[in-house]
Amino acid sequence: MTKDVTLSLRIDRKLSDKLEKRARQAKRSKSSLATYAIDSFFRIEDEELARIRRTQAAIRAGEPTVPNEEVMRWVKSWGNPGELPMPKRRKKA
Repeated sequence: MTKDVTLSLRIDRKLSDKLEKRARQAKRSKSSLATYAIDSFFRIEDEELARIRRTQAAIRAGEPTVPNEEVMRWVKSWGNPGELPMPKRRKKA
């Protein structure tokens, strides 16, 4: 059985007000909502790190990729009249 621990942290007034408002809306305590937010942060970070590791393994295995330069050209074209199509993955030459 895990035991809860008390954590003290400083947050600015604006963030505290947002937390309090959201806690009231959710009918939860600020503490439980903050705990949920921290847990969600770690879950999302863990998923992102796993995705990065899978991508790195795929690159090392020689799977098709999109060169960064092509991605950057594509992103810079967003919202312009000559917006480029999404680049396709391909094997390294």
